[in-house]
Amino acid sequence: MLIAVLSAQPFLVVAQNNKNIDTATIKQHLLFLEYKWLEAEFALDTAYVSSLMDSTFQSVNSEHILNKQQELDYMFKNISSMRRDSIFLDSVKLEDSSVEFYDNTAVAIFIVHTYKKEKGKPTEKRTRFYDVWINRNGKWLAVASQGTTMKN
Repeated sequence: MLIAVLSAQPFLVVAQNNKNIDTATIKQHLLFLEYKWLEAEFALDTAYVSSLMDSTFQSVNSEHILNKQQELDYMFKNISSMRRDSIFLDSVKLEDSSVEFYDNTAVAIFIVHTYKKEKGKPTEKRTRFYDVWINRNGKWLAVASQGTTMKN
């Protein structure tokens, strides 16, 4: 499946400017970007995450409204702190995902389900996200993100 999504990228640039777009393919592509974002975040690859964000990016959570650089700094600090506290990611998956389109804008809603080990003990966390993406010159970029931790 990874090969199909990657090989579809040239098609996406053309299709996004076409009235007869293949929305299923673009939805698959955006969910792929969401997953790659998560992989990069937990690998502390903020350069890759930054490449997915528009310069106007805003992140909202229960404590902060952060711009692009602040979000990248917060992300790095958070994952680094987890590692120092012996909390390590085993796996992550997207659940209950949907993507809706509004011209050159897409809204992705999904749950991130993480499986971690905290000092050797398995733990799980589910966070519901609402991300807004825009298509700028044939490239999808995140402009806003909001995450809410779910109760088990």
